[in-house]
Amino acid sequence: MTPEERDQLRRDNFSRLFPPAVEKLIDRLRVVKQKSVKGNYAWDQDLVHDTWVEIAKAFADCADAFGVTFEVLVDGDGVDYVKPKRKLK
Repeated sequence: MTPEERDQLRRDNFSRLFPPAVEKLIDRLRVVKQKSVKGNYAWDQDLVHDTWVEIAKAFADCADAFGVTFEVLVDGDGVDYVKPKRKLK
């Protein structure tokens, strides 16, 4: 296999695998959002805050792995500098 063929195979694999993975991720976020209906659920706001901070960090890290850099702010602060609201036990 030539280097060009190998590169094409890798691009084809990415094109086949990446879109469905992203679609699944977006669908899971849709499912999570359904839990925000206050008539059906009650939640610990500090836990939700801290969880979304961790998700934002994971998204930023994943995007960075693809060479995409973006700034995530939480209440105006960079996500890497946001302090947890929950007290660790």
